[in-house]
Amino acid sequence: MDVVLEGVPAPNEASGGKVRGPAGAVLASLVMPGAPSFFRRRALSVVLIFFGVLVPLAAGLFAFLRRDRLASTFFDTRVLWTVQAAIALFVLARLVGVTEVIRSRRPGTAKRAATWLAVVGVLLVALPAGWGGYRAYKLGDVIDDVFLSSGSSDPLADSGEAADGGAGEPESDELFNVLLLGGDEGPGRWALRTDTMILVSIHEPSGRIAMLSIPRNLRGVEFPPDSPMGREFPGGFPDLANAIYPYVYSNEEMAVQYQRGELSPEAVVLAQGLSYSLDVTIHDYVLVNMQGFLEIVDALGGVTMTLDERVPMPGNVPGAKRPYPDSIGPGVVEMDGTIALGFARSRSGDSDYGRMGRQRQLLEALASQTSGSDALVKFPDLANVLKFTVRTSLSTDEFGMLVDRMRAGADIQESTGLGPPFINPGNPNFEDCANLLDEMQDAIITGVDFPYS
Repeated sequence: MDVVLEGVPAPNEASGGKVRGPAGAVLASLVMPGAPSFFRRRALSVVLIFFGVLVPLAAGLFAFLRRDRLASTFFDTRVLWTVQAAIALFVLARLVGVTEVIRSRRPGTAKRAATWLAVVGVLLVALPAGWGGYRAYKLGDVIDDVFLSSGSSDPLADSGEAADGGAGEPESDELFNVLLLGGDEGPGRWALRTDTMILVSIHEPSGRIAMLSIPRNLRGVEFPPDSPMGREFPGGFPDLANAIYPYVYSNEEMAVQYQRGELSPEAVVLAQGLSYSLDVTIHDYVLVNMQGFLEIVDALGGVTMTLDERVPMPGNVPGAKRPYPDSIGPGVVEMDGTIALGFARSRSGDSDYGRMGRQRQLLEALASQTSGSDALVKFPDLANVLKFTVRTSLSTDEFGMLVDRMRAGADIQESTGLGPPFINPGNPNFEDCANLLDEMQDAIITGVDFPYS
């Protein structure tokens, strides 16, 4: 018969001689699995402490040390698999820990109460951890769909193939050029006319960015003479530039000759033609279905712009979620995705060239108002949109670099378009186009003002 003196609890054999009730041991196992059984099952305790405590702490320290490069870290599929494994071990260690504590106790009311406490405690740990693991899985799923591999680290189109044979000034290897393409088709449909074409140049050391709009009605886009499109159209593409994508899409024989891994051959052809015509290396492309663009803006929480004048809204915004006014501005306008897409598509008040300018203004506003950390927080909603509306040849490392650049504060310094009065898109002089682009890129490299914005 055990004797318990008043105010002095009996030693508990399940805690290695330490004074601790069943509920306390369960709570200790949830915080530090293996600790309550350290003197009873030392090997098991060491394993549980390692996977349930030390591994999560190491992961947290790793994330803290790479806090300035979070996007590039978590867009690495190997990191995502590691996160999912660590989360599973984190939960499993606590499940094993509380199970061992409960099994070591004698039957009785205290054991039943501790069992219920263990069930509730494990659920409280497992549910948020499981949500985190699920988000990591979904992010990996999006990465597989959105980020397409060419099977090579070479640029999409090299300026060494350009019209002047590369005889001009060498292009700075500090510039990273991405061709942003947008069309009017809906989510999941890619046989589109690229009514939006913007060459985004990033000076990596400084973070300065320039954007050059390419008119959809640019005629005579040229291709390297020894390329399939160059042989097919030695005098330049006879239709508008926005017809190149659907031409290749409907011409299987041509598309096969431009197949590069998982990349869209239509986008590869368009990048090659613009690279050759403008004498510029194009490293990658991002293709966005513009109907999905409004979903992206909504997922990011909208955008605010200050308009100098009234902008008529078009009557045919695809995917519009609500009725919208006949016009917006002047003044401060808070835009959801529907308004933003209407603003980017409108041309009834001016022209294609005015629309090109508005598209650049909208991108500038989004870049300045959306931090990379915001994008990561909102990624659960954003991922559902990106999966069906975006395809890119960017690697996850490159995309992570761009998002991390946004976290540091995007600096879109220069912006213009290949339109009047500089360029006649109906009969362009591509040497003039290349010179205009060179001046813009020199401006972001040197930090001097570009006079033609």
